[in-house]
Amino acid sequence: MKNVTQLYNVDPEDFKNEILFGVEKQLEKFAKNFKPKEPEIWIGRKEASEILGVTFPTLLDWNKKGILTPYKVGNRVRYKRSEIEQVILNSNKNASE
Repeated sequence: MKNVTQLYNVDPEDFKNEILFGVEKQLEKFAKNFKPKEPEIWIGRKEASEILGVTFPTLLDWNKKGILTPYKVGNRVRYKRSEIEQVILNSNKNASE
């Protein structure tokens, strides 16, 4: 059995425009809140030490203290650039307090 909905005193063009208007508003709302996920950038120890301005032994020490999170990829150590940037932001925040 098929359900049928009938509308009285509604112009089909007006009805179509109302639906399109509602869809457009929802798409605008979605577009305002939509933030595409940035791909993660991985960097090596050399680049991490240059960005942070520290030596390799300091990186190793920070790994042990949990300040940085090293990721093993095969036999190499990598860091997430976003986490390196967060360490810098946190150190700047602590320095200003």
